Amino acid sequence: MAKALAVLTFGLCIALSTFAAAADKKQPDWAQLTPEQQQILAPLASDWNKLEDRPRKKWLLTVKRYPKMKPEQQQRLQTQMKDWAKLTPEQRAIARANYKKLAKQPPEKREAVKQKWQEHQQRKQALSNSAPPLPAGPSGDKAAPPSAPASPSR
Repeated sequence: MAKALAVLTFGLCIALSTFAAAADKKQPDWAQLTPEQQQILAPLASDWNKLEDRPRKKWLLTVKRYPKMKPEQQQRLQTQMKDWAKLTPEQRAIARANYKKLAKQPPEKREAVKQKWQEHQQRKQALSNSAPPLPAGPSGDKAAPPSAPASPSR
């Protein structure tokens, strides 16, 4: 009985140490990524070495799925990475908190928020697609585009 308990304890120690070693595996720094990984993760380049292992692992799993994504999905992912990279650490913390808060909401509430967000994105897209009007000149007419400076004569 004591021998069986000792063998079981020894086996558990080995299993736990193996599990701990696998869990502590350090994710690669930016320079250790393949050129393909660097290309896909380019928006995160400046922050990559500051990320902890868990988010690095998540992004590397996303990179594995990337070639199988439809072009629209790839473009969406690239846009999301660029937008995320532009956020300050404080804005990222707020975004994470809002995500966690929303995840706790009932499905109908989440769907309503999603619908409002999509409407906001569509309005934003429509505004960016429309050309801004030219400012009015002193006579009230539309201002002419500025002309190129005259070239100096020899």
